[in-house]
Amino acid sequence: MGSGRGISNRVVSPQRAMRIMSVKVDGTGTASLSGTCSTNMTLTDSGTGDYLLTFNLPYKRAPEVMVTPITDNIVAKLGTVAVGSVQILTENLSGSATDADFHVIILGSDTADQY
Repeated sequence: MGSGRGISNRVVSPQRAMRIMSVKVDGTGTASLSGTCSTNMTLTDSGTGDYLLTFNLPYKRAPEVMVTPITDNIVAKLGTVAVGSVQILTENLSGSATDADFHVIILGSDTADQY
């Protein structure tokens, strides 16, 4: 049979190659990103209360996204979520678009198959 040295084997694994990123968005004044993952994406201020995070490395499937406002009396909602970007919309309690600060957590897979 031999020692097995020099033989490569294909290993099949059910792991989903998950990737998680988190950032803080300063949406008041000049919009900016901070946090350890801030270099993994870019921020576009698309207008009052409308932000687009574009990932440097797209996911294989649309990720799960959680957003939490930091600014008081603000509602933060998800707009479009795609493999390469996520839109976040912020508004005041009256429903008017308003610039705000918020945290974002993005969890996705680097494999295309779902199961």
